[in-house]
Amino acid sequence: MSFRSQLRYMNPYDLHKTLVNEYILKRPGDTKLLRRDTARDRTDLDVIRENHKFLWDDTTTPDTWEEQFAKKYHDKLFKEYCIGDLSRYKENKIALRWRVEQEVVIGKGQFTCGNKICTSNEALRTWEVNFAYKEDGEKKNALVKIRLCPECSQKLNYVSKKREVKKMKQKGPRRLSTLGLRKRDEDGKEKNEEPKAPESTPSNSTLCTSSEPKEESPWENIKVEESKSRDEEMEEYLQELLL
Repeated sequence: MSFRSQLRYMNPYDLHKTLVNEYILKRPGDTKLLRRDTARDRTDLDVIRENHKFLWDDTTTPDTWEEQFAKKYHDKLFKEYCIGDLSRYKENKIALRWRVEQEVVIGKGQFTCGNKICTSNEALRTWEVNFAYKEDGEKKNALVKIRLCPECSQKLNYVSKKREVKKMKQKGPRRLSTLGLRKRDEDGKEKNEEPKAPESTPSNSTLCTSSEPKEESPWENIKVEESKSRDEEMEEYLQELLL
């Protein structure tokens, strides 16, 4: 089974690990990201100063589909979720920072609670919070996501209720034609349609009367979707993966 075919059957966490192994950890020296986290040996301010920016090597252009997909996933993750310090939640003082690369790789703040001292991975909920930060001497403001366990969610919402981000239910099967995933063709269509009423004996007239409804084609009500570029398809698929 090809790599692209395997994506169809992976849950978000398995896909995250696969993409990390397929591309991110193939860069020279990147196995060091799996070593013990030494961030506790420094202050959070030191960590932010040293790691808050990570730029992909622009001199290297991904060649394969797998590399392109992994790079887009990697780039999107860096500012998709943040890490919070909720130790002063009763004072309505919540500190936020972007994730560092090691946290992105191991899924901290995505598959485990985004509170920096919490390691829970049960019943995580995604919240949208206002993130005020300074970059290159310029003050910036952004709405970011933080994923928290039930206990830490209560702390975040102790003073004011934040907006919870919920994934919309997907209507119908995921369409990933340009990603190379196999679509069901006419022969593989599920046979769950109601049986059709027996046709009446054709009359001499070639025109349908009002009492004889015209038989509709099963394809008649299907809307024709505009073709999407590969980047648009990848972006749509990644949006479904992120929680």
